[in-house]
Amino acid sequence: MNFSNTLPRPAYVPECPLEQARIKTLRGLHLLDTQPNESLDQITRLASLMFKAPIALVSLVDSDRQWFKSRHGLDVDQTEREFSFCSHAIRQAEVMVVLNATRDPRFAGNPLVTGAPHIRFYAGAPLMLASGEALGTLCVIDDEPRESFDARERAQLATLAELVVGQIEQHRKTGRVNELTRMPNRTRMSEDIEAHMLLDPGSTHGMLLVDVINHQRLQETARAVGIEPLEATLRDVAARLRDIVGDGWPLYHVSETRFCVKMRGDNRAEREAFCRSTIERLERPFNSLGVAVELDIVAGLVEFDLTERDGGDALRKATSAMQEAAARGQKFCWHDDTLDAGHTRTYQLMREVSGALSRGEFRLVYQPKFNHRAGAFTGVEALARWHHPVHGDVSPGEFIPLIEKTALIHEFTRWALCQALAQVAAWQRAGIFLTVAVNVSSRNLDEPSFVESVRSICVSKQVDPRWLHVECTENAVLTSPETRAALTELRQMGAQVSLDDFGMGYSNLSCLRGLPVQMLKLDQSLVMPMETDPASFELVRSLILLGHSLGFRMLGEGVETRRAFDMLAEAGCDAMQGYYLGRPMEPALIPAFLRAAAVSPAALAPRAAG
Repeated sequence: MNFSNTLPRPAYVPECPLEQARIKTLRGLHLLDTQPNESLDQITRLASLMFKAPIALVSLVDSDRQWFKSRHGLDVDQTEREFSFCSHAIRQAEVMVVLNATRDPRFAGNPLVTGAPHIRFYAGAPLMLASGEALGTLCVIDDEPRESFDARERAQLATLAELVVGQIEQHRKTGRVNELTRMPNRTRMSEDIEAHMLLDPGSTHGMLLVDVINHQRLQETARAVGIEPLEATLRDVAARLRDIVGDGWPLYHVSETRFCVKMRGDNRAEREAFCRSTIERLERPFNSLGVAVELDIVAGLVEFDLTERDGGDALRKATSAMQEAAARGQKFCWHDDTLDAGHTRTYQLMREVSGALSRGEFRLVYQPKFNHRAGAFTGVEALARWHHPVHGDVSPGEFIPLIEKTALIHEFTRWALCQALAQVAAWQRAGIFLTVAVNVSSRNLDEPSFVESVRSICVSKQVDPRWLHVECTENAVLTSPETRAALTELRQMGAQVSLDDFGMGYSNLSCLRGLPVQMLKLDQSLVMPMETDPASFELVRSLILLGHSLGFRMLGEGVETRRAFDMLAEAGCDAMQGYYLGRPMEPALIPAFLRAAAVSPAALAPRAAG
């Protein structure tokens, strides 16, 4: 029976600073709500046997509950702290004994005494850390009162409690020290910052984060010389850092190749000088196990106040500063809130993409594509738009590259295909027949189930695949056999394939010859300078001739003037796309646009945006 659920909620009682510190220590051990521990279970079983008690517990006393890390003879895993015997026991230095709870004024009316489990006898030894904080108790409980619990029995229970504390301390040490360098790790650093918040709240500190070798160099070095010289080098780096820092500031090994120094005081100039000196000394050669390992030192600096918000975010900010230094090709960089705001926005947008899809924040607009040889608009390109409830309209130039870097691209592309093909089906029911181009990334094409997913969507939307035009970048197609195989399957099922941004990537002509591609799209950066730069026009003309000689149709992007349209037509371009011909527009505007174009296709007046 889970009797804790039947008890009234305790009233809130303000906690003193010592109790707050005790609870922070308890929670910092990450023991609460964890899996059973066999070593502790053996101790509770032994306690039950030694003291002939039906119940034995390792009880951890949290702010509003006692949670049982180990329990023998009890079904529930926690009870309210208000009714906890152990809450009284942790305030004592010695074993607390209650021989008959019904005769003890503290517990006679306790629901755990008057009801299940009907506690009569209780003996609890506090689990006291070396720092003097009591986390809870090792206790034994009986539903029968006792006449005595003598000094020998109290000593035995206290000894078993010391064994429990030893297990906890071992857990604490194991999880808070880097195994390679034996230095305090990231978990220990977080705990230390939290502890200092209580001792010196609001004070200003600095943090220096140093990465001694970047990930790519680490992998290359490991392949070249093996892992043992690398590990020896990291141990030597740790030893040199200890010499540099001395006893003045705490030093931590926070990840595989990163070390962190927490600096007290508020002298920014001294911190920067220390950073420069540290980098200079770390760059001196290391020769570990007879192997010279080349390091690549980069560092980030941040100042922060000992508050819950700033202290908990210091390492992230130092990491951001370090990455900024690497991007700039500098040895170190101070954290900048302005630069950080961009990274924060990026992270927030990435986290919201999936939810935004389900909430309908994304939509597709469609840009017409003019078939010059047919003298009509025969297709559209689907382009994604995102109206964020807080940030407003987010540029595709911002969110598309972010999505392409993650697994979200699969969900996003499936959404785009569903939306675009559903729109094609709606237009066809209205007598409008247009191909729709959907952009896909190399990550999509590398996904084993992508082609089958496209086939399934076409079936579900009742659209023949020949009305789908798959667009992919040149680099994506030419760098992976998997992508080429996927494109071949798409062609076999009837979909059309075009190569986007042609002329901006590898332009590997021998690869181009074997591609399952029907159209090459000239990038707008090639098309737009034509009007004022004869060399640009000659380049475009040559690319069109080259494409035709290889059997491809050619489309020019970025057509913004009548002059550009005429020049592409003169060069023999098969199709054009751009603001002069039609801006991206809402799907509801496409029928009227096509009717207007059909009335006067030769005029090709600039089109209004939707």
